[in-house]
Amino acid sequence: MSSGVSIKTALEISGLQLAGSSPIEKLLSSAIYSGAPVGQVAKRLVGFELDLERFRAELATANAVPIATRKLLLWLPALSLVVGQLAGFGTLAAILQPLGAVALAIAGVLILIGIRWSGKLLRPLLQEPEHPAFELLRFSLLLSAGSPLSNSHPDALSKLVDLSRLTGAPLQELVEIEIELTTQRALQESMAKAKRMSIELLVPMSLTVLPAFLILTIVPMLIGFGL
Repeated sequence: MSSGVSIKTALEISGLQLAGSSPIEKLLSSAIYSGAPVGQVAKRLVGFELDLERFRAELATANAVPIATRKLLLWLPALSLVVGQLAGFGTLAAILQPLGAVALAIAGVLILIGIRWSGKLLRPLLQEPEHPAFELLRFSLLLSAGSPLSNSHPDALSKLVDLSRLTGAPLQELVEIEIELTTQRALQESMAKAKRMSIELLVPMSLTVLPAFLILTIVPMLIGFGL
């Protein structure tokens, strides 16, 4: 756009579509159809994309601990069999015995329960994050286009609109501050959730995977001594 090409050419070169489903394409469509300054909108969208990538990176870092904890604990039962075999207890031969096969089946069921249980807890952390201030940014772009408030602002922004009307404070500035606050608040809440998840995962892991670990450690070892 800064080189002077038309909006149509810029869209073709950048690979964006006005009817696209990505967040940045939705914002671009709203801005163009409302008549917002395209140059200003493009700069805002670049900032939006950078904020979203930063948000994703922070969440990935926070979520790495509970995800790694789950993977480590799920590998413990298999590790117990390998260590027992390397230590000379004959655990691999022991699990081929009837009692060993029963112990292996019980441990397998416990591990499957642990996988499903812990996976259900982790599911919210594994979802693709969206920018928490998406609607606020769309509202900000509509404001820059001069759209009437009655047609452009959602109910969640009614307090900001009322505050602007009551005090005379520029609504655009209030929205910008709210975008920053919403983003930071969502990031802090997500990081706190990831830290709590590290502790909450200990419940399904301790009730399922750790018993399976003990079963696959003790039972084959006792059978191996008998053999």
